[in-house]
Amino acid sequence: MIKLKGLPSEDLNGFMDEGTQFHGELRFRDTFRIDGHLTGKVVSEHTLIVGESGKVDAEIDCGVVSIRGTVTGRVHGRQRIELLAGSRVQATLVSPRLVIEEGAFFQGQCDMGSLPKAAPSLLPLPSAVLAGGGPEHRS
Repeated sequence: MIKLKGLPSEDLNGFMDEGTQFHGELRFRDTFRIDGHLTGKVVSEHTLIVGESGKVDAEIDCGVVSIRGTVTGRVHGRQRIELLAGSRVQATLVSPRLVIEEGAFFQGQCDMGSLPKAAPSLLPLPSAVLAGGGPEHRS
């Protein structure tokens, strides 16, 4: 396993350095960091890190996706997506949790799931209630 300075006690089982290009489907366990250029598809139940010099144009489906570089495509973070300061993301994001730091750029769509059924107070009110009257308030 590889350990990188700046990654607090995270063990990497893969690393793609700056200047490296990969086209295809990447699958990994544990944590993988990309500082090169990847085009294609990335699949894992674990953590993908896109470093500052990383450029990814792909369909990503991982447990946690942490981005400091450039990403285009579709990103599915099963647990969380992090857009860190300096990141440039033009993608469709799908995740139950999304963190966007100040200084991150995001353009695209975000789907964090539907409203829970147990929270009816978050649902829109009927127009009669918003207008201040129902059948019982008519003159």
